[in-house]
Amino acid sequence: MRRAWVAVLFCLLWGCGGQKNVEVNTPSGIREPDRVLYEQAIKDLKKSRYNVARLTLQTLINTYPDSEFLPEAKYALAESFYHEGTTANLNQAEIEFKDFITFFPVSPRAPDAQLMIAMTHIRQMEKSDRDPSQAELAETELINMIQTYPDSELLKEAKDKLRAVQEVLAEGEFKIGNHYFIRRSYRAAINRYRDLTEKYPDFSQMPEVLFNLAEALRESDSQESAIWYSRILVEHPFSDRVQEAKAHLIQMNRPIPEPSPAAVARGPQTKSERGIFGRVIGGLAHHPPVPTDTGASSVSGDKQNPDKSDDKPKDGDSGVGGSFKIENKPVKKPK
Repeated sequence: MRRAWVAVLFCLLWGCGGQKNVEVNTPSGIREPDRVLYEQAIKDLKKSRYNVARLTLQTLINTYPDSEFLPEAKYALAESFYHEGTTANLNQAEIEFKDFITFFPVSPRAPDAQLMIAMTHIRQMEKSDRDPSQAELAETELINMIQTYPDSELLKEAKDKLRAVQEVLAEGEFKIGNHYFIRRSYRAAINRYRDLTEKYPDFSQMPEVLFNLAEALRESDSQESAIWYSRILVEHPFSDRVQEAKAHLIQMNRPIPEPSPAAVARGPQTKSERGIFGRVIGGLAHHPPVPTDTGASSVSGDKQNPDKSDDKPKDGDSGVGGSFKIENKPVKKPK
């Protein structure tokens, strides 16, 4: 009995006295749980398992609000909705990208997020003779992108897309004006044409707009028509409407203006020539020809990931560093 108590006492004393010198060896394979969640979510996104990836990302966001992966996780969450691509998902993607900008306004991805907001509307745009609401929203977001991030690498892309979107909007206005003109509702046609010249001066069919506006004013017995005939000669000296505009000015005993040096230097505008098949297909297409590819950054495969040390492909996996393989919707980071 005595020996048993001595043994118990010895164990207690050894445990208390030796506690300070015990070294706990942490297994080297243990990694940060937020990193594990993030990398798993990216792998699921690359495999188009969007719902699974979103659950993982939400777990990361809610459980580790101070994680270094939080900005990437929120951007990835927005991008998952965008790539899934349904109307409801594109609307949710817009909300998530705006949320990202609100939380991380100075992030290097903020300009990319703003461009992606515009892209959610570009992908939902209708043709010029249909509902223009998505085109108008895309125009607003692209203008916001250009004004807010004038030094962004994506500035040229934003301007090019804005030009394409405004071409669709201008074409819609032009068709409405022509509808009124054909019906001899000249006052309504004049208002449409005037608005078009002010809002979209770079519209590819501007000589036709100016000519129809001048014709509508002439039919309304307005001497102001001479102003618009003259603008054709000054601003579009290579247009097919030049000779007709000049004939009207001669008939009205008005001087024939000289073309502006800038218009002469610009040269004739190139016209998009499509064959009969191309025109038929274009007429049947549901969406306008606005590019839906973008150079906005993706959550995978670029230098903005917080840490690339564990991004090496393993066992045939493409690795976290791969980019999304979305057919006809490439998302690449510009050089």
